[in-house]
Amino acid sequence: MIRKRELNGQMHEKHASTFHENISKIRKLIVQSSLVPGDRLPSERELAETLSISRASVREALRALSFLGIVETRRGGGTFLCEQDRHQYIEILSEFIVTKQTKATDIVEMLRLLERMAFTEVKPTSERLTDLERVIADDRLFRQQLIFQLENELFIRIWNEVNRFFDGLDVGDLYTLEERKLLIETWRGMGMPE
Repeated sequence: MIRKRELNGQMHEKHASTFHENISKIRKLIVQSSLVPGDRLPSERELAETLSISRASVREALRALSFLGIVETRRGGGTFLCEQDRHQYIEILSEFIVTKQTKATDIVEMLRLLERMAFTEVKPTSERLTDLERVIADDRLFRQQLIFQLENELFIRIWNEVNRFFDGLDVGDLYTLEERKLLIETWRGMGMPE
């Protein structure tokens, strides 16, 4: 019984891997073909022949891309490339990068790395230190208070996505209260403006 479960798990992982590969092939074809929003994609048959995958696999991948808002299938009209929000790809990429096989420690380390980078990019001012100290008891609010001081919208979107996966781990705080206090003291020591 255990062996059967292992085989089922391996088959599921193989299918998931193939599924992601097929989506990647279609997205690569879109880029290589220089398609722009509103352009029609090749038919399922043409995609299957070009990419050397079955029509059923093409259909499955197109459904996923449609769900993600990358393409739109019109009944009797074909499949068309949709207009994209310039940062929407962050969410799309994160869904492919962070899989069930991604270790929780990798997500935690990535989030800590992003937040430490933010500490070096945000200039410590009396007002910002006061704002951080005001929410020091709440790990999430503390981290948000810091990140939202950045003026780089793309960095914030990336942080939001990694933080969303961290929240899904349900492991509690990222930093202990002592670590948050140490971060503030380190930041204060980086030099306050005159």
